Amino acid sequence: MNEIYTLNNWLITEFQKNILVNTISTLPTLQLDVNTQNIYPLVNLDLQDTDITESTISINYRITIVQQRDVKPQLTDNKLLVDTNYIDNVSETHSIAHKLLNKLLRDYNDNNIELTSQSTLRQLKNWSRNSLDGVQFDIELTIPNQGTIC
Repeated sequence: MNEIYTLNNWLITEFQKNILVNTISTLPTLQLDVNTQNIYPLVNLDLQDTDITESTISINYRITIVQQRDVKPQLTDNKLLVDTNYIDNVSETHSIAHKLLNKLLRDYNDNNIELTSQSTLRQLKNWSRNSLDGVQFDIELTIPNQGTIC
């Protein structure tokens, strides 16, 4: 296995371990919400680019974690968003991201994958076609360059 496959497989496995995650995809971010059969929460791993040096391979991902918004069709004069599950969605998707980032920051892994950089978590509100809420962030991960090829 080459390094890109190893790193991608490691990320998928980490998200599969999270009981909150139902679907994992590897689509370009713009194509994320076109499949009506998705089961949310959904994690999408969009590989952006790579950089190869003599000792490491750096891989940049845009990770999008979304949950579908539910609206309770009831008339209310409350302005605290209690007629939707927006706050629940943000909390759940943030928790999924938080668990992965903590794993990368605190735990050793057998593949020597390291978190080189991360962006802030951007909040997604009523995003895309299916009224999704969640978080999106960019990370750069490095893995030792073993010189393996397919």
